Amino acid sequence: MSAISADTRVYAELWISFFALIRSYVAAHDLSKHIADHSSIDEGENGGLTLHGEGKILALEYDPATGNGSWTKYEDDPGPERVLERGEFTIGEDSLVMLSDRRGKLELEVAAEAFTAKVFDEE
Repeated sequence: MSAISADTRVYAELWISFFALIRSYVAAHDLSKHIADHSSIDEGENGGLTLHGEGKILALEYDPATGNGSWTKYEDDPGPERVLERGEFTIGEDSLVMLSDRRGKLELEVAAEAFTAKVFDEE
């Protein structure tokens, strides 16, 4: 087994864990909301994830071969004219996440909460 395929598996598993954490935070946020006000998460193709909530959309793209990803926050609908902010992130083999808009590395749980906060204005 090559080191590349082993690294890819590690990054893929970390993405699965990260995705699950984000889903948990979104679900916890929605516990007290009316059903019509609930947020949603769309699993995109090949490492994509989109959060919809409270007039904002957060789209994440992730490459499980490298551990690198990017994110874009939109107002209401995706499109170049609706971009509010964007950045990059890296999930390391140690499960620490580096966000381009923050100093230092964050634990996976804290990074998931930070991404969720981008949609729900709780930063």
